[in-house]
This record gives sequence, C-alpha cells and structure tokens, in this order.
Amino acid sequence: MDLPLRIIIAFSIVGVGVAIGVPVLIMTMKRRRRDKRRRRGIKDYNSPNNGTARS
Repeated sequence: MDLPLRIIIAFSIVGVGVAIGVPVLIMTMKRRRRDKRRRRGIKDYNSPNNGTARS
C-alpha cells in the first residue's frame, strides 16, 4: 500500500484547506447571524428564542 508522493501531498493540501476553512466558515456564519439579529434589535445573541414570540 505504497502511495505516490504526489497523492500524499494532494491529500495534505486538501486537509490543511479544510482545517483552516471550517473554523473560518463557522466564525463568519456566527458573525453574520449576530449582525442580522443586531439589526432586528435582538440583544441576546446566544438564545434561539430571545423572547420574541410572534403570534
């Protein structure tokens, strides 16, 4: 099961991209959600309901 060096390098490049990209994506999505809630006037960013019951 000897993998060629270029396949190992390709997988490591993909792994580094995923390892960097996933946390950045999570931070960006949290920031966008927080910004949307701030624009709507919701002060508590962590609670899913935030006391804004709509009827």
